[in-house]
Amino acid sequence: MKADKTRVNLVINLLIYGLLAGMVLYAYLRPVHYILQMLVVAVCALIACLHIWTDGRGNRQFRKGSQESVSKIVLLDDDGERIKEWLVRTETSVVIGKSSSQSEVDIDLSDCEYASLISPEHAVLNRVGDSWYIEDADSQSGTGIRKAGRSDTRRLSEESPEPLGYGDMIFIANTRLLMK
Repeated sequence: MKADKTRVNLVINLLIYGLLAGMVLYAYLRPVHYILQMLVVAVCALIACLHIWTDGRGNRQFRKGSQESVSKIVLLDDDGERIKEWLVRTETSVVIGKSSSQSEVDIDLSDCEYASLISPEHAVLNRVGDSWYIEDADSQSGTGIRKAGRSDTRRLSEESPEPLGYGDMIFIANTRLLMK
Protein backbone atom coordinates (compact mmCIF):
# COMPACT_ATOMS: atom_id res chain seq x y z
CA MET A 1 0.00 0.00 0.00
CA LYS A 2 2.87 2.38 0.81
CA ALA A 3 4.48 1.69 -2.60
CA ASP A 4 1.18 2.50 -4.38
CA LYS A 5 0.90 5.78 -2.45
CA THR A 6 4.49 6.66 -3.43
CA ARG A 7 3.81 5.96 -7.13
CA VAL A 8 0.64 8.07 -7.11
CA ASN A 9 2.51 10.95 -5.42
CA LEU A 10 5.30 10.68 -8.02
CA VAL A 11 2.82 10.84 -10.93
CA ILE A 12 1.02 13.83 -9.39
CA ASN A 13 4.34 15.62 -8.79
CA LEU A 14 5.43 15.01 -12.39
CA LEU A 15 2.12 16.34 -13.72
CA ILE A 16 2.33 19.48 -11.58
CA TYR A 17 5.95 20.17 -12.56
CA GLY A 18 5.14 19.49 -16.22
CA LEU A 19 2.22 21.93 -16.09
CA LEU A 20 4.38 24.57 -14.41
CA ALA A 21 7.16 24.11 -16.99
CA GLY A 22 4.57 24.41 -19.78
CA MET A 23 3.25 27.67 -18.32
CA VAL A 24 6.78 29.11 -18.11
CA LEU A 25 7.54 28.05 -21.68
CA TYR A 26 4.27 29.55 -22.90
CA ALA A 27 5.07 32.83 -21.13
CA TYR A 28 8.49 33.07 -22.81
CA LEU A 29 7.42 31.97 -26.29
CA ARG A 30 4.26 34.08 -26.48
CA PRO A 31 5.01 37.66 -27.55
CA VAL A 32 3.28 39.48 -24.69
CA HIS A 33 4.28 42.28 -22.38
CA TYR A 34 7.52 41.59 -20.44
CA ILE A 35 5.99 42.30 -16.99
CA LEU A 36 3.17 39.80 -17.66
CA GLN A 37 5.71 37.15 -18.63
CA MET A 38 7.67 37.70 -15.42
CA LEU A 39 4.45 37.60 -13.41
CA VAL A 40 3.56 34.18 -14.88
CA VAL A 41 7.07 32.87 -14.09
CA ALA A 42 6.92 34.25 -10.52
CA VAL A 43 3.48 32.67 -9.92
CA CYS A 44 4.73 29.31 -11.27
CA ALA A 45 7.79 29.47 -8.99
CA LEU A 46 5.56 30.29 -6.01
CA ILE A 47 3.24 27.35 -6.80
CA ALA A 48 6.24 25.01 -7.12
CA CYS A 49 7.67 26.18 -3.78
CA LEU A 50 4.32 25.76 -2.02
CA HIS A 51 3.88 22.30 -3.51
CA ILE A 52 7.35 21.20 -2.39
CA TRP A 53 6.78 22.62 1.12
CA THR A 54 3.36 20.98 1.61
CA ASP A 55 4.54 17.67 0.11
CA GLY A 56 7.33 17.48 2.69
CA ARG A 57 4.87 18.13 5.52
CA GLY A 58 2.54 15.40 4.23
CA ASN A 59 5.36 12.86 4.20
CA ARG A 60 6.28 13.66 7.80
CA GLN A 61 2.68 13.19 8.87
CA PHE A 62 2.58 9.83 7.05
CA ARG A 63 5.69 8.63 8.87
CA LYS A 64 4.34 9.83 12.20
CA GLY A 65 1.00 8.13 11.51
CA SER A 66 2.74 4.86 10.73
CA GLN A 67 4.59 5.05 14.06
CA GLU A 68 1.28 5.41 15.93
CA SER A 69 -0.18 2.32 14.28
CA VAL A 70 2.02 -0.33 15.94
CA SER A 71 -0.44 -2.96 17.11
CA LYS A 72 1.48 -6.23 17.21
CA ILE A 73 4.89 -7.81 17.42
CA VAL A 74 5.67 -10.61 14.97
CA LEU A 75 8.24 -13.38 15.51
CA LEU A 76 10.05 -14.18 12.24
CA ASP A 77 12.08 -17.24 11.29
CA ASP A 78 15.40 -17.14 9.40
CA ASP A 79 13.53 -16.89 6.06
CA GLY A 80 11.38 -13.97 7.23
CA GLU A 81 8.23 -16.09 7.61
CA ARG A 82 5.84 -15.33 10.48
CA ILE A 83 5.93 -17.86 13.29
CA LYS A 84 3.95 -16.17 16.05
CA GLU A 85 2.34 -12.79 16.87
CA TRP A 86 1.52 -10.88 20.03
CA LEU A 87 -1.03 -8.06 20.09
CA VAL A 88 0.26 -5.02 21.96
CA ARG A 89 -2.31 -2.39 20.97
CA THR A 90 -3.70 -2.02 24.51
CA GLU A 91 -0.47 -2.73 26.41
CA THR A 92 1.68 -0.09 28.09
CA SER A 93 4.62 -2.33 28.99
CA VAL A 94 5.81 -5.61 27.48
CA VAL A 95 8.58 -7.84 28.85
CA ILE A 96 10.47 -9.99 26.31
CA GLY A 97 12.35 -13.08 27.48
CA LYS A 98 11.77 -16.65 28.62
CA SER A 99 9.00 -17.70 31.00
CA SER A 100 9.89 -20.05 33.84
CA SER A 101 8.31 -21.30 37.04
CA GLN A 102 9.74 -18.25 38.88
CA SER A 103 8.70 -15.55 36.40
CA GLU A 104 6.44 -15.01 33.43
CA VAL A 105 7.05 -12.69 30.49
CA ASP A 106 4.65 -11.15 27.98
CA ILE A 107 6.55 -12.33 24.91
CA ASP A 108 7.87 -15.80 25.64
CA LEU A 109 10.76 -16.86 23.41
CA SER A 110 11.67 -20.04 25.33
CA ASP A 111 10.68 -22.28 22.39
CA CYS A 112 12.73 -20.35 19.78
CA GLU A 113 15.77 -21.76 18.02
CA TYR A 114 18.16 -19.46 19.90
CA ALA A 115 16.45 -19.75 23.31
CA SER A 116 19.73 -20.64 25.03
CA LEU A 117 21.01 -17.12 24.23
CA ILE A 118 17.91 -15.36 25.58
CA SER A 119 17.82 -14.10 29.16
CA PRO A 120 14.74 -14.69 31.39
CA GLU A 121 14.00 -10.94 31.21
CA HIS A 122 15.86 -9.85 28.10
CA ALA A 123 14.25 -6.55 27.05
CA VAL A 124 11.34 -4.28 27.95
CA LEU A 125 9.05 -2.35 25.61
CA ASN A 126 7.25 0.67 27.06
CA ARG A 127 4.60 2.78 25.41
CA VAL A 128 4.41 6.50 26.16
CA GLY A 129 1.37 8.00 24.47
CA ASP A 130 1.50 6.60 20.96
CA SER A 131 5.26 6.00 20.90
CA TRP A 132 7.07 2.77 21.79
CA TYR A 133 10.51 2.57 23.43
CA ILE A 134 12.75 -0.46 23.98
CA GLU A 135 15.31 -1.00 26.72
CA ASP A 136 17.77 -3.83 27.23
CA ALA A 137 17.11 -5.44 30.62
CA ASP A 138 20.73 -6.29 31.43
CA SER A 139 20.67 -9.31 29.12
CA GLN A 140 23.71 -11.53 28.58
CA SER A 141 23.72 -11.48 24.76
CA GLY A 142 22.32 -7.98 24.22
CA THR A 143 19.46 -6.46 22.25
CA GLY A 144 19.67 -4.87 18.82
CA ILE A 145 17.36 -2.79 16.65
CA ARG A 146 17.16 -2.10 12.94
CA LYS A 147 15.06 0.87 11.90
CA ALA A 148 12.57 0.35 9.06
CA GLY A 149 14.16 0.95 5.67
CA ARG A 150 17.72 0.70 7.03
CA SER A 151 20.25 -2.11 6.66
CA ASP A 152 22.38 -1.44 9.74
CA THR A 153 21.65 -3.00 13.12
CA ARG A 154 22.52 -1.13 16.30
CA ARG A 155 23.10 -2.70 19.71
CA LEU A 156 21.26 -1.03 22.60
CA SER A 157 23.05 0.39 25.60
CA GLU A 158 21.88 -0.72 29.05
CA GLU A 159 19.22 1.49 30.65
CA SER A 160 19.03 3.70 27.57
CA PRO A 161 15.53 3.64 26.01
CA GLU A 162 15.42 3.77 22.21
CA PRO A 163 12.33 4.76 20.20
CA LEU A 164 10.68 2.12 18.01
CA GLY A 165 8.19 2.51 15.19
CA TYR A 166 6.20 0.56 12.64
CA GLY A 167 8.43 -1.75 10.60
CA ASP A 168 11.39 -1.66 13.00
CA MET A 169 13.11 -4.96 13.76
CA ILE A 170 14.15 -6.06 17.26
CA PHE A 171 16.98 -8.59 17.65
CA ILE A 172 16.85 -10.63 20.86
CA ALA A 173 20.01 -12.73 20.57
CA ASN A 174 19.55 -14.05 16.99
CA THR A 175 15.75 -14.01 17.23
CA ARG A 176 13.96 -11.41 15.08
CA LEU A 177 10.82 -9.56 16.18
CA LEU A 178 9.06 -7.16 13.81
CA MET A 179 7.00 -4.19 14.98
CA LYS A 180 3.74 -4.17 12.98
